[in-house]
Amino acid sequence: MPDGHEGSNVLPAEDANARTDQIADAALRLFARYGYKRSSMDDIAKEAGLAKATLYLHFKGKDDVFRAMLDLLGRRVEARCREVVTRPGSFPERLAALLQAHHGLAYASFGTGEHLVELKAVMNTIATRELQAFERIFSSFARELLTQAERDGEINLSRLPASADDWIASLLFASAGAKLGTPPSAADYARRLDAIASVFATALSR
Repeated sequence: MPDGHEGSNVLPAEDANARTDQIADAALRLFARYGYKRSSMDDIAKEAGLAKATLYLHFKGKDDVFRAMLDLLGRRVEARCREVVTRPGSFPERLAALLQAHHGLAYASFGTGEHLVELKAVMNTIATRELQAFERIFSSFARELLTQAERDGEINLSRLPASADDWIASLLFASAGAKLGTPPSAADYARRLDAIASVFATALSR
């Protein structure tokens, strides 16, 4: 497949960003299918429909591709979360939608979850900053959702035994815990997230 811009190693910024996202998207599909260790730079290039030399114009190695993949997924999740907090609906409905937009979308992006344990270990090893940024996306929108719901009289934050930040952190832990053990299907995980949202929303209801 032709790469375009023949004879030049320099792409305009927009084209370079699009190419980077193209490679990151291909890597996401590949890592979901085969895991990190079994996916090579050759495999990523083929999945992206690019020459291996083109891949190395944008990335030094597989670790860099992995971090770009997380960044791309984070931007997709952030856009979905933003849609959730701006739509109408009750607090329990929107909280459930936020969990699905963040945790559910990320989980579904990795296919059956067969390689989730390995990928999470890789995240903790080489992509701590990207992983923390990913979690901050949820915390930010959850805080916004709480503020809106309290302003509209739907919830009472004074009912919390701790701070709103502690409530959000517990919500993150519960969502992560729902993946433990045998990896659930995306549909089963979505149902678990709905149940978590129901419990956490009830704790704040007036």
